[in-house]
Amino acid sequence: MIIYYTKEGQSLVDLCHEVQLENPEYLRDYHHQNCSLSERFKDDLTPGMKLYIPSSREILEINKKIRDNNQSFYDFPANGRFPFDFKHWEGNYQITQTTYSDDTILAKYENKVRLDLEGTKNRYYHFLFSAFDFKKNEDASDTKVDTLAKMCMETIYPIQYIIDTDGKLIDIVVTKKTEDILSELDSIKNFFPDQYSSDYIQKMKSIVESPEIILQKFKNTLFNSFMFGTFYRTQLGNWVTSNVYYDFCPWIFDAQSIQFEFQNILLSKDIVDDKRVKIQQKGISIDSRNLEYLHFTDSKFDEKTDIGKKPIDCEHLAEYLFNRENLSLYKIEARFQYFGHENTRREDFLLERITDNY
Repeated sequence: MIIYYTKEGQSLVDLCHEVQLENPEYLRDYHHQNCSLSERFKDDLTPGMKLYIPSSREILEINKKIRDNNQSFYDFPANGRFPFDFKHWEGNYQITQTTYSDDTILAKYENKVRLDLEGTKNRYYHFLFSAFDFKKNEDASDTKVDTLAKMCMETIYPIQYIIDTDGKLIDIVVTKKTEDILSELDSIKNFFPDQYSSDYIQKMKSIVESPEIILQKFKNTLFNSFMFGTFYRTQLGNWVTSNVYYDFCPWIFDAQSIQFEFQNILLSKDIVDDKRVKIQQKGISIDSRNLEYLHFTDSKFDEKTDIGKKPIDCEHLAEYLFNRENLSLYKIEARFQYFGHENTRREDFLLERITDNY
């Protein structure tokens, strides 16, 4: 047994997290079993309170009792790795992305995404991907430029995602014959005979004709980063945090992805029978390229020369929610902040499953 004096703002849950005890009520009970009647408490902790907490050996024993009683506020996966079954990723999703300058909303973009599982081949999942119902500032855009872009994309969708059993995106390919897509793109010129539209359609045709460019263009999206990132292949450590890992995230529109140092944190349940598994992902930039350079097509993060330089002043915070029964994805809420010289740029990203079967 250890005598401990609580700190300012410290809660019973905070203290349980610090000593790695899996249910705060058991910590309260332990204190009450060892303190005088005058030292008992009903509500949360107050600063400077004298608290009796178990030793490391006792915590192991109490945690075993907590788990035997199915009262743990944490669901630790076997061997530190959650067994995600990515076939459960099939379904419809709503995406909302909001751009801020300080606290002022600059734009709000929305669209829906659909993943249809075609089947498995050579241990790879094959999904059909399509995006639709695009809106800006809650209105469906009907400008000429947006209509042109929408018609061109409809000639390409659905595209095929090939994903391995660990959830890594291996390849993205078109499902229609290349010549058929090119013919459909040419037919769009009948609706948009101007030079700008002709140039845009020609650019789309050059993308379709190159499998390498298709993979590059479609892979570099926030949706793909959050659905198929290294996050899912990272193990937890001895308690609720994972080891540090590295990945890219394309937060800046029409720019190269930023390299982050990430760590995952398994969050406690709100209640013992909570239906969601919640994992927080924190990221700090290790990317020394400036924002202007990120917009160059030949901009690449060079680990040998860039590590050690002052990184982009930005941060990433995301919370992933999964259904506890089968670990299917339920929702992702994420935020990116860039701390510039004059203002703070912020991007909020929300992905929600809108189908009911998972």
